[in-house]
Amino acid sequence: MKLKGVNPIEQHIEKIVLALMLVLLLGVLAMQFVQRPNDIDVGNRTVSPDQVFTVLESQANLLNSQITDLSPTLPELKPVDLVERYNSAFENASGGAMQLSAALGKGVDITGATGTTVFVPTVSEGPVAALTVPITSTPVAASMWSTLDPYAVVQVPEFEAYIPSAQPFDFPSVSIEASFNGKDLEAALMGRDGGNAIPRRFWSANGLAILGFEAQRQRLNADGSWGAPEPIETPPHTPTPTQAITEDAGLSELTELVSKAGRVIDEIARPMFPPTIAGAIWEPPSEQISTGNEDTESTAITRLKRRLSRAQRELDRLTNTPAQRQNTGGGKTGRDSRTSNPPPSSPRNQNRIDKLRTDIKDLEDQLTDLGVTNDTTRNTNRTRTSGSDFGSILEEDSIDLWIHDLGVEPGATYRYRTRVVVNNPLFRKSSELDPDDAEQQALAMEPFARGQWSQWSDQIVVGAKEYFFVTKAELSGQGSAIGPKATIEVYKMYYGHYRRSTLSASPGDGLSTSVRMSGDLLVFDPALIEAQEAAKAINAIETDPSVQLPEGISELPKKISIELGIYLLDIYTYQGQNEGSSFSGQNEQPMRVVLRDREGGVIVRSDISDESSQAYELASSSSSSATNTPLRAPGAPAISPAAELFEPQIP
Repeated sequence: MKLKGVNPIEQHIEKIVLALMLVLLLGVLAMQFVQRPNDIDVGNRTVSPDQVFTVLESQANLLNSQITDLSPTLPELKPVDLVERYNSAFENASGGAMQLSAALGKGVDITGATGTTVFVPTVSEGPVAALTVPITSTPVAASMWSTLDPYAVVQVPEFEAYIPSAQPFDFPSVSIEASFNGKDLEAALMGRDGGNAIPRRFWSANGLAILGFEAQRQRLNADGSWGAPEPIETPPHTPTPTQAITEDAGLSELTELVSKAGRVIDEIARPMFPPTIAGAIWEPPSEQISTGNEDTESTAITRLKRRLSRAQRELDRLTNTPAQRQNTGGGKTGRDSRTSNPPPSSPRNQNRIDKLRTDIKDLEDQLTDLGVTNDTTRNTNRTRTSGSDFGSILEEDSIDLWIHDLGVEPGATYRYRTRVVVNNPLFRKSSELDPDDAEQQALAMEPFARGQWSQWSDQIVVGAKEYFFVTKAELSGQGSAIGPKATIEVYKMYYGHYRRSTLSASPGDGLSTSVRMSGDLLVFDPALIEAQEAAKAINAIETDPSVQLPEGISELPKKISIELGIYLLDIYTYQGQNEGSSFSGQNEQPMRVVLRDREGGVIVRSDISDESSQAYELASSSSSSATNTPLRAPGAPAISPAAELFEPQIP
């Protein structure tokens, strides 16, 4: 039955709502399964929720592989020459003074506020001249024979050029010492020496450092004249900053070189002597040579201070690592375990440390007895220098310098002269100099400033390999069947000392003999025994001589032959003026002994002059000390830690 008054919509409203709900449900279902609205963006991908962790795990593994990759693919970078840009900036920099465009405020009257006169130094208006490096003192030189540590040859094969082919490795050397006045260098910089001052800005930023101590030698010829000056031959790996920079280097390289040199000034100014196991212990020439005024109190104090300072420096070297001493900021300081210092725990090292501490205490006590307090004995030779501490060497009125010459010939006579090398404060400052003056511009091209050569030292004789001295000569007495006789002492350098034998010779006899030796004459085989083990063995032998030698250490024969190739020709009484007194204090008529050498030359000797010669004193003193000088343990460093900082550069 049809309802009256009800329209169709009202009649079917429930069906319409149901249909709409059904359509909405179908739309939701379609969006859920067709458009996937719950997907998540992971990087550049869209994934369903159940796959998110799988994708993230894959990406994490990829990142981890990139992090742990030892050879990752690096992006290509365009090279930038920063050094060239730095140097170019200096070359093109304006030399004019910088000025403010406007005043910062009202000026302050300092003189009125303080009531004092303020002195403002002015720069010389004259042209800038080359730095005049002061001359060193007249050098002193001393010669000695030593036996090179066999393990030093392992560390530094270049030593083979200066030693025999087989042990013992005896070698002669000359050490040269001089002093340098840093305050005189300051006077040259400031123009107080009569020359033109160098503007402070040229050298205050980069600093000044001693970059070299150079020496030349001359050899005495047979006719009494001196040969041409020639450079000396320093030990291999001597720290030499002047060789560690190329000709085309810029200001940054020189600044870095000055900084390095300032940290290791001791090794540059006073390089180490090669490590030895026999012979005299090395000392500075000033302490080996008598100056004739040692009895004065001031000289005694100066010598004691130098010895104290040297002992303190060595103690510092043995108790601190190279990095602590040089403060290089990290990095490798040694070549390998053979070139580094022995560990502080080694018996040899500890014994040396203990002895140095005892020596330091004894030296301080001696200075105290002379009225010098401990505070004034510390750091007497302190020589500081760095880029930020430019006044360091300028504060020192006496800087000790020495250098070693290994290229000497036994028996030759030499003399030496020295000079100091510092960095040139005008280097790469051409824009600050007169552009139209060629000489001014040339000053900016050389990285170093060298002083004038000093005066020549006194002549120094290098000990010969073999010596002979006539100590007594006599003619046959009347009616005696014994003919003329001469007593001759023969010396041969062996294992760091001269070995002596005395023989009696008549005309026609050759100077041939043998000598028996005492002491430890040992040969080391570095291939069979390490240096530390060899050092322990030597320390044990010193305590108990009967201890058995380990493998790698053997004994040399206790007897050597001496064959000079010289023959005695004649003995006669000299009829001229007496040459002096004999050791007995009586005036005696000197005897003449005539001999012939290997080349057929004639040698005439006197029994009085031979015994009073400097060579006889040298040889006899060395021979006497041979039995009292124990063998030193091998294995000491042969290369200064500073040598690695100044590797020679090929231009």
